[in-house]
Amino acid sequence: MYMNKQNWQMTDDDEKIKKHCERIILFVIGGLLMFGLFGCSNNPNAKNKELISYAYSSGGDMTGGGNSTEISIIDGDVILTYSDTEWWYDDADITEYKLDKAVLTDIENVFRKYKMQKWNDKKFTDMFVADGSSYSYSFKFDDGTRVSFSSQVYPVFYSEKLGEIDKVIEQYEKRGTLEPGLVTREKTEEELMGKDRPDNGLIEIEVYEYSKDRIYFRILNGTNESVAVRDSVKLIRNSDGEVLYNESSEYPMEVDATSVNEESLLSGRLEEGIYTIYVGDCSAEFEIRFPSDN
Repeated sequence: MYMNKQNWQMTDDDEKIKKHCERIILFVIGGLLMFGLFGCSNNPNAKNKELISYAYSSGGDMTGGGNSTEISIIDGDVILTYSDTEWWYDDADITEYKLDKAVLTDIENVFRKYKMQKWNDKKFTDMFVADGSSYSYSFKFDDGTRVSFSSQVYPVFYSEKLGEIDKVIEQYEKRGTLEPGLVTREKTEEELMGKDRPDNGLIEIEVYEYSKDRIYFRILNGTNESVAVRDSVKLIRNSDGEVLYNESSEYPMEVDATSVNEESLLSGRLEEGIYTIYVGDCSAEFEIRFPSDN
């Protein structure tokens, strides 16, 4: 039936229907807002959870270097690990301390004081620095919850608050105990830049880093042919022959000609002494010693 729009007037039933529709629309909008605030929030729930690790790192500038500060709980001890590389080809320079466990509590207090869980994945500024470093922070809690954020620039409002964490670490480092580290041979710039392209005709093993509870090593294939190295890795403390790590697999590790494979193993915290790592039919000795004795 045709209705003349000019003569149409809203009845009481029409008014009721209109108000009902308006209520539904408001309910839907309100639900979407609540869902955005709670159901899809990008802020991890760190309430009533204990901080178990902290990490800061920088990198991404034109030199390819970077540095990091990490605090971890390893075998019940709190270990502060500084790692630094100046150029992309450098092996990391590692310095470690054993700290009082209260350091994580104090860092957590700063985190909660400034509600840093709200900084998770936050965009702090629209500024972009060409060939500039990025500065990243990560906080891990005892249930696996993580809060992390990164930026090239932190406005003063944020940088001053992050600076309080640096002060906490500095205070605990002064009272901490320096830990033994890997003794390394000083290499020339040419050796460092060519470390990924060995060509001496040998298949060798090189331990290049010890940090936290891991040993990092290279399998260097200096020949002109690809090789299959038996996947059998063992770590022994020379002083008493104790086996600290012993794992193997039926699948060999393939290393291309004049190339390097970088691997790692879980060593635990190591005391001063001489150790031997065996990989397939190859082996290499390395030494762990306090830096002042290097």
